[in-house]
Amino acid sequence: MTNNSGEGINIRKMIQKTVVDELTAMLDSENPPYQYKKGKPNVVMFVGLQGSGKTTTCTKFAYHYMKKGWRVGLVCADTFRAGAFEQLKMNAAKIKCPFFGHKKETDPVKIAEEGVNFFKEQKFEIIIVDTSGRHKQEAALFEEMQ
Repeated sequence: MTNNSGEGINIRKMIQKTVVDELTAMLDSENPPYQYKKGKPNVVMFVGLQGSGKTTTCTKFAYHYMKKGWRVGLVCADTFRAGAFEQLKMNAAKIKCPFFGHKKETDPVKIAEEGVNFFKEQKFEIIIVDTSGRHKQEAALFEEMQ
């Protein structure tokens, strides 16, 4: 609702700004973000709920840093979802990113450790570990990745 002076538009902008400011304040942290160290292994593990887009985000994250000149490797530690290995392997091939995974191994911890160690030995700088989706009631799966 607006009057001839346009006050409705100002109120809408004020509400939008307030909402954005409050959301930003909720998500803001006093801690500075982690700074990746060039020439050193930086391990990033993606953990989240099932269907939240971890595998796709891993690929985008890898591509972003590859374009900036970092040596990036992708590790598939998702042993639960059918097709997860193939999806990450195909995504890695599309962006020409080195990939590590075991199609038949069922222990995600073992795969993650082997993959991280493999890329560390090769002097990779960003090592991305894609994990199985978690369900909020599956406390054991969260403990597994810790």
